[in-house]
Amino acid sequence: MKIENLKFKVESMWGYMRIMFLGTSAATSCPLVFCNCTVCKNGRTKKGKDIRKRSSLLINEDLLIDLGPDVPTSSSMYNIDLTKVKYILQTHGHSDHFDAGHLITRLQEYAPENVENISLLASKGTIKSLNRRLKAEEPDANLFDEDWQRRLSMDIRYMDNGDCIKLGRYFITAVESLHDISENSLIYVVNSNEKSILYGTDLLRLSDRAWDTLKRFELDVVILDHTYGEGFNAGGHLDSGQVIDIITKMKIEKIIHENSMIYATHISHEGNDIHEVMDKLVNKNGYHIAYDGLELNL
Repeated sequence: MKIENLKFKVESMWGYMRIMFLGTSAATSCPLVFCNCTVCKNGRTKKGKDIRKRSSLLINEDLLIDLGPDVPTSSSMYNIDLTKVKYILQTHGHSDHFDAGHLITRLQEYAPENVENISLLASKGTIKSLNRRLKAEEPDANLFDEDWQRRLSMDIRYMDNGDCIKLGRYFITAVESLHDISENSLIYVVNSNEKSILYGTDLLRLSDRAWDTLKRFELDVVILDHTYGEGFNAGGHLDSGQVIDIITKMKIEKIIHENSMIYATHISHEGNDIHEVMDKLVNKNGYHIAYDGLELNL
């Protein structure tokens, strides 16, 4: 039997996995600054689940996906100690997913305390993008320079579609997303404690190569880009119809099972409704709408 046809399950000595959605918005956050549509007005007046920060995810207390601009706010709101983060998976370098100003504060010049080494995983193209943003803060910065990595107390691992790296308790597999081809943007499968999670935001579509990688797994949690609702798609992201198509194919390919949990994130106001209405609607299609602060325990 070919190894690529085996479902990938990872044994672990650790307990359950804790997943927290630090943010669930598209690039604009929600409500938008200059908008009075139903979604934005509802968020502004009623708050609750229609207030969305830029998308980011925390697994347990030590693995962060995307060091975005709203991560410090989420840390304060949800009482999260980010000095415990050991690993950062960066999907790509766009400004709603990476804030160079946060990374630069790891330098001793900013007098941080309790800074331990972190591993940053991304494609080489994404690291180039992060480096450009970092130089806007510190012109001499260079993520490709070992001395600068030492000053930032970090090491960098390059990933490409299908690559798998072991980091402590985790196995990390990269999957191409086609969101930004120039950066070779990625989404990630995280395996630990015999559980598999796909974090699939900022996804244009799943290529044949991406599907071949995903067929290695039986996923317990699937988190998908849901930027646009029905009848809207300005490009670069998934809409609700495409999410349904992906779920359907995952069932056919046995990438998900009957107890798999599926959540939508990276929510824009474009074609989407207020959270309560939208979640009831999509439940009929086999998935849920995530919200900021949502916590899953596996």
